[in-house]
Amino acid sequence: MTPFILFTAMFLLAFAAALIAAGVMWVLQPSTVQLFDEAAPGLDPNQLASSESPLIKDEDLSTIAIWSELLKRISHVEVLRRWLEEADLDWSVGRVTWSMMLSFSAAYALLWQGVSMPPGFSLIGALVVGSLPLALIRILRQRRFRQFGEQFPEALDSLARALKAGYPLSSAVELLAMEQPEPLAAEMRRLRDQWKLGVGWDQALDDLSNRVPLPEVSMFVAAVKMQNRVGGRLNDVLGRLGDSMRDNQVFESEVRSIAAHSRITGTVLTILPVAIGILLYVVNPDYVNTLFRREEGRMMLLAVVTANIAAHFVIRKLTQVRT
Repeated sequence: MTPFILFTAMFLLAFAAALIAAGVMWVLQPSTVQLFDEAAPGLDPNQLASSESPLIKDEDLSTIAIWSELLKRISHVEVLRRWLEEADLDWSVGRVTWSMMLSFSAAYALLWQGVSMPPGFSLIGALVVGSLPLALIRILRQRRFRQFGEQFPEALDSLARALKAGYPLSSAVELLAMEQPEPLAAEMRRLRDQWKLGVGWDQALDDLSNRVPLPEVSMFVAAVKMQNRVGGRLNDVLGRLGDSMRDNQVFESEVRSIAAHSRITGTVLTILPVAIGILLYVVNPDYVNTLFRREEGRMMLLAVVTANIAAHFVIRKLTQVRT
């Protein structure tokens, strides 16, 4: 049997296993109709879904109907959808899940048949590769939040100046939507569009806080909602809030620069043993396979991997900057 046929067989086997696992989750998760019957017995969900209420949305998670229905039964899919929205990515949940499964299957087949790694370690490596799309989404999401946080103090200053000049809040927000850079302008456009569609300021601001879960946004939302209830000079409050956020960002940047060396050191110390092990395996597979053949070697590998992962997270926890 040629290596290409072996690789294809392992790829299809791993992909079928991923599909079976997804099918098992589909069977174990209660359907949407069952959950609706438990929450509101006697009502027809199809009738509600076909109504014109803007609060009830029937969004497909995938262009493949069967896959979309399967994903709707998995509760954690909503977290992935929220991550995609927060990262402002025009990706469907179905596309992300398919890319994860294909990456997992290809990596498993390559590691097992191409590199001849043991099945257990091939599975661990394939899981790491399969989770790369999630890691990419998380990185893009965090980068967008960081950019928004850096732009927000200047936006508050502009908003305060517009209010002081006599503009209403709606016009001031529209100015931010036109003049500020992305991603802040996109969120201001959403806020403006919600208000124009008749959504109250409290609800629109709460939606902004949910889309951008940053402490700065929560403080801004609380200040505007408080001003709507009791009155006061909102421009002064926003001006002081912007100055406070700017000082906080300067302090955080100094702390992050101090902690960056420790984080880089921790990352290097985590990757170095893995890189050395892979290099030794490529140069002399029999030398490394001794650890896999004997029970003592497998126990040593398990202890080393566990200690390495634990040390990595301990270092990240110690060098984490809380905002």
